[in-house]
Amino acid sequence: MARHSIGRGIKWTLLPGAALLALGIPGAALAHGGGEGQASVLAGPLAWGFLVFGLAVIAGVAVILFTGRPEPGLVTPERFHAGKGLSGYVAKMRLFSRNARLYMVHVVGMDVIHGTWMVLFNLYLLELGFPIAFIGLRILLASVTRALFAVPAGLISDRLGRKLSFILGDGGGAVMSLIAISTGDPTLLLATGALGGIFSAVHGVAEPAFMAENSADYERVHLFSVADGTRTAAAIIGSVLAGLVPLLLAGTGPDATIQTYRLVAYAGIAGWFASLIPALMLQQTALPSAPVSGLRDLFANVTHPDRIWRLTAPEVTLAFGAGFVLPLLNVFFHQGLGSPEVEIGVTFAAGQAFLVVAAFLAPLLALRLGKVRSVVFTRLAAVPFLVLLAFSPNVGSTLGSVLTVAGLAHIARITFMNMAGPIRSAFAMELLDPGERGTQVGVQMALAGAVSGLGSFLGSRLMDAGNYQVPFMVMAGFLTISALLFWRFFAGQEEPVPEAAQASAAAD
Repeated sequence: MARHSIGRGIKWTLLPGAALLALGIPGAALAHGGGEGQASVLAGPLAWGFLVFGLAVIAGVAVILFTGRPEPGLVTPERFHAGKGLSGYVAKMRLFSRNARLYMVHVVGMDVIHGTWMVLFNLYLLELGFPIAFIGLRILLASVTRALFAVPAGLISDRLGRKLSFILGDGGGAVMSLIAISTGDPTLLLATGALGGIFSAVHGVAEPAFMAENSADYERVHLFSVADGTRTAAAIIGSVLAGLVPLLLAGTGPDATIQTYRLVAYAGIAGWFASLIPALMLQQTALPSAPVSGLRDLFANVTHPDRIWRLTAPEVTLAFGAGFVLPLLNVFFHQGLGSPEVEIGVTFAAGQAFLVVAAFLAPLLALRLGKVRSVVFTRLAAVPFLVLLAFSPNVGSTLGSVLTVAGLAHIARITFMNMAGPIRSAFAMELLDPGERGTQVGVQMALAGAVSGLGSFLGSRLMDAGNYQVPFMVMAGFLTISALLFWRFFAGQEEPVPEAAQASAAAD
């Protein structure tokens, strides 16, 4: 039985990998025809194509969620899993609660700036004349403050409710980002990074707990997956705009580039502020049965400390390795590979486009393999592509296009590494009692944030010295360890998949 499950796991990881290589080639082909610092002739058309893709995904989800009505009657696990194929998937989405639908409108507004920021902000700092080491220092400060405030943020979330935590975290974060993109003062840049870490902690703790409180066990993976796919589609739009606008408004001199970066960021931040409107429309959910009253009662609601430890350790391990690379990925493409903004935007958008598809397929993967196997197999599948990304200058030089190899490796890495994210989140929320969910997320955020910031600082030092390979190898090693830890801690501990769900998955 175990060998059969492993075989199915290999099939579910290798087949998407083959599809990535086949479908990702057109996206990565933008590298052809462009020299160092120059966009290829395909970059612009591909950018417009991904923009249309992101808009189409969001429009499709909106049509499903806000048109038509589910059949009347009590929703049960058997009824929820009864649907098969695409029609069944759509029927499940139409059973989502009003709060869940408004939440997805909220994440669309706030995640456009995520895609924009991911492409442009570090490049903005480089354009101002700051070294890569300064970028790493700012990331470190933001991570430390986020880590220090993560557990208190969990207390605030449990005490005040998820809705108010959303508004405080998002509103404050938007203000800090607005100030940061408008200044070139190093002190103010560091201060906004630190304060932004605090607001990010408030939002980050409240989000998974809110989603868990607005979903039943049987629907949670679908709800987490649709939300992740929708927010990723919004990030695609932001990434494409971050690449297209500098291309369309290309000027001469650093001042013109800086002003263009600011213009794109202002548009994304405006959407962030607009996302507060649906957040205000959310109906307040019930507080945990025994809300924490102070720091001395920090772990008062914790009934499963062993589960909190086992859920946290693999994520902290992964966070340290990821810190070496992910916050500095645009620096690697721009400085290490000589890629202009539009190619970075298109490459990031291509990775996010595959991630959208992966997020919507995640429930089917969980039904086939189970939640634990899904997390382990997809994370391990990302490791070879991290190694390929590290050596893309060498491999690409042999094959004739460095950016093509790097682009394909990035697309595969982000797809596999993040595909099981909503599955892992749903599994964690199911494993914990409602009163300890905020605490677990807070503890994880504190530890992961601290080690991730340290990783980013060390990675920035290596990249500042011209060493771009070691950070990727470090991340690959820690990603492998995190997957093995997750398997060691949770293999065989998830609930069996209902028979109706197995039949639905087998029919897809």
